[in-house]
Amino acid sequence: MRALIAVNSPLLQIAAHGAAVLASADELTACRAEFAARRSLRLVSLIEPRLLSRIQAQVAAAVFVDRAHGSISTELCMQRNVCLGVLNFLVNDPVVFKFVEEVTGCRTLKSFVGRVYRLCANLDHYDSWHGDLGHDVGMSVNLGAEVFEGGVFEIRRVGTAEPTAAIANVVPGDAILFAIGDDLEHRNTPMRGPVAKTAFAGWFGPSRDYRDIVHQRMQPGGLS
Repeated sequence: MRALIAVNSPLLQIAAHGAAVLASADELTACRAEFAARRSLRLVSLIEPRLLSRIQAQVAAAVFVDRAHGSISTELCMQRNVCLGVLNFLVNDPVVFKFVEEVTGCRTLKSFVGRVYRLCANLDHYDSWHGDLGHDVGMSVNLGAEVFEGGVFEIRRVGTAEPTAAIANVVPGDAILFAIGDDLEHRNTPMRGPVAKTAFAGWFGPSRDYRDIVHQRMQPGGLS
């Protein structure tokens, strides 16, 4: 399961003023091959360090509530606030969409919608194998300030035991881009130790413009 490429510098980076693709043409070619083979790709320092520090301070002051996703998982979820709005706004950048389209093969992406969640070993949180069907590409960004144990992202073909990739995304600001499909499922392995995993995670899709989603959320009884 060793990565096909070893990139220690940003390929795509999101800063307060917007996103920029930093990958060379050769690196983009390698990224496409990596994503096709492992159905996932690690993005080093996706969030620019100064912006990350500001986001982490806001997340530290935010309110988190218990949330269960049926029988799939349990977690703490950050209540909707300005920080969440900023995170979603920053990812909904045409530069980000174009990079994801080129790497994954998806076309005409129009939106990314995410949440900030926290997994804690002492609260017995879990995340079992699931598919996130109805979406096209997923992404998870590490917003934590400390290295956590466990919580390794794994993705595999349905009906197989061996993951195509297992990524311990423990570096603050790094991200994982991963495929979604009828033949794929993913999970986070059980957490260990006292440090929680805090991540901004969500899905890219082609069907709805993000501005329409924001408008609906602003209406009484809108999307949660």
